[in-house]
Amino acid sequence: METTDVLIVGSGFGAAAPALRLAEAGWRVTLVEKGPDLDPARDLRQTQDPRYLLRYLKSLSGDGLGLTYAEGLGGGSPFYEMVSLRAPSLVFDRTGAGERRTWPTGLDRARLDPYYERAEVMLHVSQIAPNRIPRTGLVFARLMRDLGYSTERARYAVRHCLGTGYCVTGCVVGAKQTLNRTYLAGARRAGATILTDLAAVRIDPLDAAGTRPAGSGSPGYELTCRSTRDGTLRRFRTRLLVLAGGTVGTAELLLRSRSRLHNLSDQVGRHVAFNGSVKIAGLLPPHYPDGDMYTGQSHPGVVSYEFLESRGLMVTAGKPLPLQAVAAARLQLDGDGPHAWWGERHVHLMQQYRRRGMVLAAFGLAPGEGRIDLDGDSLRVELEGNDALARYKRDTTALLESILERNGGTVLRTTFVNREGRPREGLHFSTSHQVGSCRMADDPGRGVVDVDGR
Repeated sequence: METTDVLIVGSGFGAAAPALRLAEAGWRVTLVEKGPDLDPARDLRQTQDPRYLLRYLKSLSGDGLGLTYAEGLGGGSPFYEMVSLRAPSLVFDRTGAGERRTWPTGLDRARLDPYYERAEVMLHVSQIAPNRIPRTGLVFARLMRDLGYSTERARYAVRHCLGTGYCVTGCVVGAKQTLNRTYLAGARRAGATILTDLAAVRIDPLDAAGTRPAGSGSPGYELTCRSTRDGTLRRFRTRLLVLAGGTVGTAELLLRSRSRLHNLSDQVGRHVAFNGSVKIAGLLPPHYPDGDMYTGQSHPGVVSYEFLESRGLMVTAGKPLPLQAVAAARLQLDGDGPHAWWGERHVHLMQQYRRRGMVLAAFGLAPGEGRIDLDGDSLRVELEGNDALARYKRDTTALLESILERNGGTVLRTTFVNREGRPREGLHFSTSHQVGSCRMADDPGRGVVDVDGR
């Protein structure tokens, strides 16, 4: 049995900050991460080899919804695109069922701004310089400008970027300010113990003496972990337990511990939001210059809030990465037959893809209606489609297509496929920006934790 003052499950964005701040405050901090140790200078690769990516990137896919997340030291930070945008103020004014405010009382942008500022200093966040915008971003900005729409340069957590273009597979030059290089490194210097390859499997509350399992309201917890290397068990006892295993990992741990946590809200796993992610692919207008889509940062460096107030959308662009074209979708020119994603015409399309291909993406305030459940011993996710979601996807897709078509570009017919390579049927969203499975609320009937995350 191992003891500590603070036990943190996970090592991503929700875990790294408390690990550093509580260690600096003099608490004994132990952090456990399910995935492997990850040293950006040693372990990251400039490759899209699926065998490499699947070591760290995991997925949970079900009816209507697919989630992608990372397991490894630093969570998603070694693989995200460095984009660091504050949530717009209007997000906090959203209402849900019964016109009740979605966010708990007292939480809004003004309350969060001091913490945004502190995190931005730690992660060296700054607006991308005009001369650092990759070709993708310049082309996207022109598409928007030619229709009279506004854009602005994004803010990145980066220093001394060399523009290699491998942001989502791992920055080997150390420019991306991952948690490994910032918060977690600082936590180690402050005395925190960081353990990897340990999967948290069960939570047991302790009695007032902190010596044996107890009912709810106890002053401490026992966490059982299993080694992902050899299956051995390790047990930790702690005064304070911080669950920061992400939308999927935290929900799974709580669901597996439900019988022991008697006051746990039945809202665990509900309200999974997917950032309203909608994408289209196309070819640039003939009169536009080539965009060398594989150079510079993987993100285009430019975003547009033109439709934020009117439609609840942020619009940006994405690089048409080869792995995505192979693994996630089939692309065809409109009018081609059902098997035109293979053969001579498809070869010609792919020959244009690097310099003429463009992905437009929208992220919006779609309702958090996904759900994560335990089905026996297996985890599953689902999103029950409805008229509102179908309308949101249809209207957002039409908007993105119109931006390309009104400029003279060509929209590609995109058929998204599952892991077996079969076309997805019905309404389906895929995202790596999921949140909400343990959402904050004013009461346990609407959420899992209060405004302070308790």
